[in-house]
Amino acid sequence: MTRTYNQACMLAYALDRLGERWTLLIVRDLILGPRGFVDLQTSLGGIGGSILSKRLKELEEIRLITAENIDGKRIQYRLTPLGESLRPTIRAMMLWSLRFMNETADPDTRQQVYETTVYKPDSLALALEIYAENNRAPTLSYVAHLIVDNQPYTVYYMAGEMTVRRGADSPAMAKIETDVETLLRGLRRDITPAEVRKLSHVEGDPAVLAHLLDCICSKRTEEKAA
Repeated sequence: MTRTYNQACMLAYALDRLGERWTLLIVRDLILGPRGFVDLQTSLGGIGGSILSKRLKELEEIRLITAENIDGKRIQYRLTPLGESLRPTIRAMMLWSLRFMNETADPDTRQQVYETTVYKPDSLALALEIYAENNRAPTLSYVAHLIVDNQPYTVYYMAGEMTVRRGADSPAMAKIETDVETLLRGLRRDITPAEVRKLSHVEGDPAVLAHLLDCICSKRTEEKAA
């Protein structure tokens, strides 16, 4: 009983700090890399400037994010190591949310969510990171570039774990340049890796390209268990 009570208290402690509206959405947005205030406000959509300022200050106070001065004029917000440790939680919540929506929402609501949230490069980049867990290659390590509707991302794959970041500044072993529709169709397994390759521009190391394409069209955990 005491252990259960302590666990409940720990959950309540976390929710007390993370349960405010927009808080986890800000964390999710920063998982892909640093962002400025305007970029955050645009990406989140619907959040007022005063609320965003308040949430950012609260996240700084609990040491989940830090504010960096860029060229003496601009401020960028990035996750601290403590904030970065929420990555598995954000992944799990996104997967659960997708399942919950598919099982409970009506078709019109699902379509609206897809149009406003899913049909975006950032959302699909995070989805790729999540679904890559179903296609682990522990002995493979690489850096690749993924360009989605001209939005660049860097894919880091090490010891069976994929991390995706905005931007393409790091040297890469391979590159896939595609569009939202093709990437979404691959992630939904509506098309095969070969078809994704045909509809995209690909170049670089064959082994890296093969694995990345397999991750895009990977089987889901529930399918493997079936």
